[in-house]
Amino acid sequence: MLPNIIGGIIVLLFFIILGKLFYKYVGGQIQLKWKQSIISNFIAEASKWAFYLVGIIIALNLFGFGGIASNLMAGAGISAIIFGFAFKDIGENFLAGIILALKRPFEIGDIIEVDGYKGNVKHIDLRLTHLRNVEGKDIYIPNSSIIKNTLINYTKDGYLRVNFMIGIAPECEINLTRNLILDYLKQNRQILKTPPPNVIVQELGEFTTDLQILFWVDILTNKKLPDSYLGHNIRSKAIADIKEILDKNNISMPSQVIEHKMYQDNKIEIRKNE
Repeated sequence: MLPNIIGGIIVLLFFIILGKLFYKYVGGQIQLKWKQSIISNFIAEASKWAFYLVGIIIALNLFGFGGIASNLMAGAGISAIIFGFAFKDIGENFLAGIILALKRPFEIGDIIEVDGYKGNVKHIDLRLTHLRNVEGKDIYIPNSSIIKNTLINYTKDGYLRVNFMIGIAPECEINLTRNLILDYLKQNRQILKTPPPNVIVQELGEFTTDLQILFWVDILTNKKLPDSYLGHNIRSKAIADIKEILDKNNISMPSQVIEHKMYQDNKIEIRKNE
């Protein structure tokens, strides 16, 4: 038995050293690549203990305890099934967190929307994703919900299209209005020149001619400012400036006019009190 015992010890030490080396070098490379300490540490730790487990099983077989090794593997499998059913939701979120770490559909600092919840990504772990919305509310979304539902990333490349509607009086000249608005949009430094801004005649209404203004902004340049999320401050300033330009050029934005007609022959008599 002595050669088997010595061989088992050597194999066990070999796999322990191999696991430590893998944890030190490969785990470090994973952490540098993913920049997520939780995910990289988990993968490195799991891989290290996988080496340890393989070494223990081989060593037990060399010691002549193959039956114990088989029982150990069978017991681990049964325990995994029991824990899997008991902690189904936790395991589901756990696996979803690993998938998100591998696929990386968003990063820390991105603005995302999942199942109606929109906010800035503050933290990601193996079970939850932490968002903070523009109202300052902290939202914790299970990772499985992100995998199962549609994910909208507003800041993947930083480019976002902004639009709003204005209504001008039917007697106002459409081309003149369009040119005035386009000149302003092209001169605004916060609005991108490519793709170019545009002004579209949306509807010829009963009381107004509706124009839709569309332009693109790069929200990553102002991403650190809470009020500039999704270009809201740029949109607000553009609306105010365009309103001022239209007023200076006598282009009116009329309110709704309602005409009342009376078809009965009743006469209205007005008496003055003496």
